Amino acid sequence: MLKKDYRHSASSANAFIDSPAYWVITKLYDFEGPVNSRMVMGTAAEHAANEALSNINLKPEEVMQLAEDKYLKEGGDKNNSDMEKARNISMRFVTNLSEFGDLVSYQNEKMTDGKQYGLKYPIKTVTDFEFEEVIVDTKATAYLKRLKKGILDPNWYPKASDVRQQMLYSEVYKKPTMLLYSSEIDTEAVDMVDRPKHHLDDLINAMKTIEHISSIAKTKEDIIRMYPLNMDNFRWGKENDSPYKEFARELWTKAYDYNIK
Repeated sequence: MLKKDYRHSASSANAFIDSPAYWVITKLYDFEGPVNSRMVMGTAAEHAANEALSNINLKPEEVMQLAEDKYLKEGGDKNNSDMEKARNISMRFVTNLSEFGDLVSYQNEKMTDGKQYGLKYPIKTVTDFEFEEVIVDTKATAYLKRLKKGILDPNWYPKASDVRQQMLYSEVYKKPTMLLYSSEIDTEAVDMVDRPKHHLDDLINAMKTIEHISSIAKTKEDIIRMYPLNMDNFRWGKENDSPYKEFARELWTKAYDYNIK
């Protein structure tokens, strides 16, 4: 059922935990929808920050221009306010990441044998910014939700999916990890000190579940019938007729042979 070259990852397992149906269309059916502007915003801001940390002679305006160029190259809409956000967030990333010292690596990819976790397939991990003492995963966002007393709203941050990812990275790279959330006007670092181990267990168990359902199902339609089509998760987008939702509705309709209104 799974391709021979299938690779587990934190993002894939988190998608399965948050929305099995979304995992089905993107991993089993390889569906690719339109570019997500917020994801492009984050990619652009990270790219520019890495360029700045690798070349300390870059001026702020040059860094922000790199973010803008990357945003457009990745398919972002020049008329979307996310482009300006990417420019500003890139500099906030640079300012805060510089405090961790010299950059050791960026997007350091590792392939870990899944057998040590009871898995058939390997686990692929790709970090953001690695420093001598810590790995920092940057998260660009439109805004940070804070309580009246100024602290981050604990109901929003850190996100469970982000913690699961960082617990995996700490396990694989044998180094402490940290999250750096940033909007264009606000930034907050969140460490992973004393986080319960169950976050890592939850991620590994999701990977095991993926392998299990793929081994007992005879067809992709069998897996579709295992899960209801719930599209409440943010990954599906806000539009009721988004390409992701339309594609999923068609799959579930064919699997059950009835119309979804």
